[in-house]
Amino acid sequence: MGTLNFISPEPTLDEYWRSIVLFGANAASYKFALAKSLLEIAPTGKTFVTLEELSQPFTRHLCEHLKLQPKQTTSPSSIFLKACGDFNAGEIGEDKLISVATKRGFDVTSGITWRKMTTYA
Repeated sequence: MGTLNFISPEPTLDEYWRSIVLFGANAASYKFALAKSLLEIAPTGKTFVTLEELSQPFTRHLCEHLKLQPKQTTSPSSIFLKACGDFNAGEIGEDKLISVATKRGFDVTSGITWRKMTTYA
């Protein structure tokens, strides 16, 4: 009996989609904000988006969720989540939020995780 690979060497589009929702910490809603963002972008027909383009809907969805549930991860700090909270509190503008999201909101070293820092630098 052969073994089935959990992750295919050449994943299908469905497998890519499942990996967005299934992998990553269940204590964080970033994956749902990412999924909602991709669903929002999909009707445009684009097959590639820059981090800047993805950051706009992504931060909007995540900030909306943070208004309802401010704690998103079990990590003590996150530069990106701090920026989202500061945006929700009116302490920074959308341009700064998008800039932080583009620089700090995505980390592909182990899927998508938040960088654990305390300043926007």
